[in-house]
Amino acid sequence: MSEKIRRISPVPPDGMEIIFFYQCPHCGKHVPVPGPTEPRMLHCDGCGKTFPIIPVDEHTLHYMRAMLAGGKAASSPDFL
Repeated sequence: MSEKIRRISPVPPDGMEIIFFYQCPHCGKHVPVPGPTEPRMLHCDGCGKTFPIIPVDEHTLHYMRAMLAGGKAASSPDFL
């Protein structure tokens, strides 16, 4: 009994998230935060302390998502 191996074509991105890194002022670890558009306190998973962050501009995030068509336009042309 031999099973046929079905080839799966590569799948392009269909969404995206923009990650920003904030350096913990206590231990120096870079803490990743997806699209922080409001001021808040971050919890560092390195040292366990919290610190306030400056948010990013929401219009900039919308622009980047629009320019990349939600991630679709970021696909490598070599694979299309």
